[in-house]
Amino acid sequence: MSPEFEIGIQLHLPTFRHATLPDFVDFGRMACAGGVSQLWVTDNLRSRSQFVVLTALAGSAPLKLGTAVTVQYFRNPVDVADSVAAITELMDGREFGLGLARGNRNTPSYVRVVKPISMLRETAISVRRLLAGEAVKFADYPTVASYFNLLPDASFKLNFLPKSPVLLYCGGNGPKALAVGGACMDGILFGGTFQSEVRAGHMAELLQAAEQAAVAAGRRVALRKVAEIKLSVARDGRAAREFTKHSVAGRIVSLRERGFNDDDYRRLRIAPADIDRLQQAEKSSGDVSAHPELVTDAMIDAIFVAGDTAHCREKMVEVCAMARAHGYQQLMFSELGPDLKQGLRLLCDEILPSL
Repeated sequence: MSPEFEIGIQLHLPTFRHATLPDFVDFGRMACAGGVSQLWVTDNLRSRSQFVVLTALAGSAPLKLGTAVTVQYFRNPVDVADSVAAITELMDGREFGLGLARGNRNTPSYVRVVKPISMLRETAISVRRLLAGEAVKFADYPTVASYFNLLPDASFKLNFLPKSPVLLYCGGNGPKALAVGGACMDGILFGGTFQSEVRAGHMAELLQAAEQAAVAAGRRVALRKVAEIKLSVARDGRAAREFTKHSVAGRIVSLRERGFNDDDYRRLRIAPADIDRLQQAEKSSGDVSAHPELVTDAMIDAIFVAGDTAHCREKMVEVCAMARAHGYQQLMFSELGPDLKQGLRLLCDEILPSL
């Protein structure tokens, strides 16, 4: 793999619900041996605890770690800061990337989602201050204080400091969230719709929102950019593509919720009527992922690199060009395929070396 890109892997915990914590530890060791630089872990209320998984990984594999993302409504900033700081004590100085965002489109099914931009901004700033050893009063962060029942005038200060650098990443991918990232974070985690946004012609404008906010805030820092690449690779290419459908259904519909119009879908070679059918099915059943039969090949290709190794190698040339054109430094591969460890081996041994 060209040294122009760092390689990360996202452990998407709901996808691999049957993998145990020891399985993830073994995976971390395999990833390290395969040349992966960083492991990121998702945050999902019904899955294994993000911070428990990260603690196990920190003690078992010499990799950078991160959260992609920590959901701003699931844990208060003090809990986030002390958990991350404690994990860094196992990391021998390696970098920790803390991604923050409102979560996926299912978040409102589990918690109240209030003032997402204010929550993102207040969470990022208060966490940064706590990790720097500063005392924080949540009177300065009223949205967070109200949401988590924190006493506004109480003074919160960690009684220990991180042992590794902690970089904050904005995991929100709309223009308002990206502006928060530019103003007060270190980088951007662009999620699983990366390919769709590039091919629809939106990426430059979205990144500009972050860059302009950074300038307006007087920050002279180059934002780190991480692109999430949804990958499903297997010896059986058809099985690899079938595996994606549960994920594709929700993500492809979410684009319309974020403002995609019919012309945007046509640029992805997706018939708008096919999106209409998915939305109608979701209204009827309440679960869009329960309708894999409505997910077309064009939808899969708009979100995933999916198929056998030969197909994925070819598609990755295009993906690398997309990332290069927009200044991304890391490719973070997510989901990997129906067999997590086989997907990792095929990625490291047969796809990346050819690029």
